[in-house]
Formats: sequence, C-alpha cells, structure tokens
Amino acid sequence: MLLALLATVILFLGSGQISLFDTDEPRYAQAAREMMERGDWILPTFNGQPRYAKPVFFYWLLISAYRLFGVNEFAARFWSGVACFAIAALLFFALRKPFGWETAFFASLCWLTAFGAQLFAHAAITDMVLTAFMTAAVLAAWQGVISRQVLWFFAVAVAVAGAVLTKGPVGLVLPLAILAITAFSVRPPLPFRWGHKEAFAFVSSAALFLALVLPWYLAVNERTGGEFLRQFLLVENVQRYAQSGKMPLWLHAVYLPVTAFLLAFPWSALGIWMLGRTRAKGHGTGDAGQGLTEQQQMWYWLLRWWAIVPVLLFTLSRTKNPQYVLLSAPALCALAALWAAHASLEQERRGKGLWAATMAFAAALAFVAPTFVNRVPDWRMRLTGGTPIELGWSILAVGIITLAAGFLVFVPRRQLMLLGSAAMVLTYLLLGPVVIQLGRYRQEPLKHFAQMASAQLSSADQLVVYRRDLSSVVFYSNRRVRRVDDAKELAQLLQQPHRVDVLTHVKVLPELKRVKGWHLVERQGAFLWLSNRPVACPEHSP
Repeated sequence: MLLALLATVILFLGSGQISLFDTDEPRYAQAAREMMERGDWILPTFNGQPRYAKPVFFYWLLISAYRLFGVNEFAARFWSGVACFAIAALLFFALRKPFGWETAFFASLCWLTAFGAQLFAHAAITDMVLTAFMTAAVLAAWQGVISRQVLWFFAVAVAVAGAVLTKGPVGLVLPLAILAITAFSVRPPLPFRWGHKEAFAFVSSAALFLALVLPWYLAVNERTGGEFLRQFLLVENVQRYAQSGKMPLWLHAVYLPVTAFLLAFPWSALGIWMLGRTRAKGHGTGDAGQGLTEQQQMWYWLLRWWAIVPVLLFTLSRTKNPQYVLLSAPALCALAALWAAHASLEQERRGKGLWAATMAFAAALAFVAPTFVNRVPDWRMRLTGGTPIELGWSILAVGIITLAAGFLVFVPRRQLMLLGSAAMVLTYLLLGPVVIQLGRYRQEPLKHFAQMASAQLSSADQLVVYRRDLSSVVFYSNRRVRRVDDAKELAQLLQQPHRVDVLTHVKVLPELKRVKGWHLVERQGAFLWLSNRPVACPEHSP
C-alpha cells in the first residue's frame, strides 16, 4: 500500500504539465493518434507516412490511454508510469520469498526512487514498458527454473511476446542472454531437470509466444509489401547495432557502464559492491555480513548477471543510447537491497564511501547548474534565444538535500535506505519545477504556435518547420507538416498563392533576412512564427 501511494505521487504527478519533448515523445504520441483516428490497428504512421521504427504494442497502449484521458501529455506518459510501478511490484513479489519482506520492500523502494526510473516513467517512449516486460520474463523464467513449476514458462511467453511487440528482437534476445549466462554460471547447479513435462511446457509456451506475436508481424508485412520488416529488422536493429559510431574507442568502453550507474543512482553506489561474491550460509567471515542460503545464492547469481549482461551486450553495439541499459537498473536496485541485509563490513564501508562521493558530486552539480547553463552560449541560444536561463530556487534546494543525504553514511544501513529514499522523493518533487521551466523554454512556444496556426489554416494552406525537428509541431497542430532545410526552397514556398506559416528558431534569423515574402506573426523565447500573410496570433492580437 505504501509503495502504491508513493508510486502515485512520484510517477504520475506533473506528467500532464510538461509539453512533449522533441523528438521521440511526440512521434509516438502522434503515431498512436493517427492510428486511432483512422481506426487502424496494424500500421503506425507519423505525419501521414508509415513509421517503421518500432512495433505496434506501445501504440495500442497509447490509444487505450487516449480513450480514457483524451489526447494529451498525461495520457501519452501514463503507461510508462504504470510500467515503472509494475517493475516495483514484480521485484517485491519475486524477492519476498527468497529474501524476506524487508529486502523485497527495499528493492522496490530503491527502484521507484532511482534516477532512471523517474526519468523514463515520465517519458512517452517505449523503454519503460519494454523494461517491464523483460523484467517479468526474467523473473518468471527464474522462478520456474528454481521451483520446477513449468507453468511459469507460459508467463514467460506472454512477457516476451509483449516485449517483442513493443520493441522487436531485443525483447527476446536480452532476457534469453541473461538467463542463459546465469544458468551456465550459477553454483550450485540449478535443480531444474529436462523431462517430458518440461519439454511439453517449452514447446507449448513457444507456440503461445508465436501465436501472440506472429499475427501482427504477418499483417503488417502483408500491408506494407514486406517493407516494414526490411526497414525495422535491417535498419532499426541490425544496422544500428553494427554501424560505426562517432565515439572514440575508450568512450565506447565506459559509456554504458557509467550510464547504467547513473540510471540506478543513487542506489548503484551500494549495489555495485554486491557484484562480487557473497559467502554462502555456514561460511561466514566473522563480520556483520550475513551469509546466503542455497536458494538465495541462485537469485543472487541472477541479479548479478542481470545487472551486467545488458551493459556487456550493448557495449559491443556501435550505436549508444542511455535507454539501452535501463534493464540493468532494477537489478542494481535489488542488489542495493541485498547490500542492506547481507553486505560484509568491507562492502558496507565501500558502499557508504561511494554513496557519500556520489551525493557530494550530485550536490555540486545542482549548485553550479544555474551558473553553468548560462556560461554556455549555445545552450542559451537554443533555450531562450540568448537571454539568461532561469532555473529557479528549487535547484539549489536539490543541492542542499543531496548534500545532506551524503551524511547518511553515519547511520545504520536500513536507516540509510529509508532516509535516502525520502531524500530522493523530495529531490524529484523539487526537480519538477525545473523540468517544467525547461519545457517552457524548449517546447511551449512551439506548442502555442502549432495550435494557434492550425486553428487558422485551411486544408489548402501549409504549415512548415524550417531547419529544426517537426515532431512536436505535428502533434500539437495535428495536421501534415512540411520540413524545409533550404532557404531557396523556403523562398519559393512563401511565394505560393495560399497561406504558408513557418515555425523556426531565432538562430536562423540572419539567413532569413535574405529571404523575401515573410511577416513576423509572433516571437516567444527562442522561436519564431512567420507567415506569408500579414496575420496575427488570435490569442495575443489586440
């Protein structure tokens, strides 16, 4: 009950107050809206064009949220928050039996207050839903193996099917890699034995997986003449994994480990020390650490490899995105809960030392952020058009809280977990106004322009985005938008007999001065609304 109440406050509060951020959020949100308006459950489209980037399940979820809450920011982010809470519930129920109520509770609490959980729970993208499905698959499979109850494999089939329908082959490959490596390395050997019952359950669950996944993949393949699978499998998966990146080799090696640490912050400071060996019960070290039973050792092996495998697998990928290792974060949070109950004195000392260091670093970032963001001219130009960036007083309060949290190293472990969680909840509540302010700078002008222009434009008129991403403009105008990157092409469009409105950034003003035929409708912050007609904003006109 406490976890549900906490989740309601920190996962959903403010989700509808912030405009969707370019580029991914509006693309998912608009693709789902276009499917809903067409009554089409097969082919995702964005701006009227087929969207091959991801499979369909996340769009189905967004459509269901739109029907409940309307088409808005809260609805677009709703299922990410639900998925985040689902991961907390999965951790609690999976770890309660082998490790006890307290450790299970701490694992869920750490996850809900981890930085990555908060970040992606408030984002209208697929990654939190994908992580929830893969978490369910890993936990259900391991429960089935340890308990020898083959019915769990049917739950695995449903979870993996959801993951594959959400983001493709990674939803199968990543859980399978975690489970396979854990099964081969766990000591003592697993009690699972392969017999006729197990073989039948495996074949049946595989058939269930195919029955859930194949209908949509076959339907969209038929609908697009095979183009969806070619684009999705080859471009979005194989080529993105293998294509050359821009990072130097040394950065490739450290980028995702550091990212995984940040996504599980602050609990990674504790959980990382549990990646080493912990002695089994009966082989104590004479310190405060408590040994693990044989069953606990099996779960411990799973959590270790669960934290490590996503980092290893995607470190080999030439394309790097932070969300690639989001799956490592729940495991690191669970290991932090094990740190509270089973760490040796040496692991406790190292964990508390790293906790203090990371909290001090986070506090320093919060204190210098207001000055630093204004010292980078490109950031000021992008966000405000050159005027000072105001982050408000709450960012300084975040610094004070995180600095104070660093002194929790002087309290016992369990008190550190509870008070540290409370500090993180306060931190996220205080960061809310900062994110809202950044949204006002970065997205609110485009949202306002898109909605006002769309209300005035007829079906024959055009809405154009010049030299920037068009995603949020498409969502907030809910009409076809044309992107133009060439000044000559823009000049030709402005000479058209019908009305052409242009949304752009103030940084292109020098080159726009050489383009004839436009009138300034309105400027807000770093963005401009132009038109080839002498019109005014209906909301702000006299």
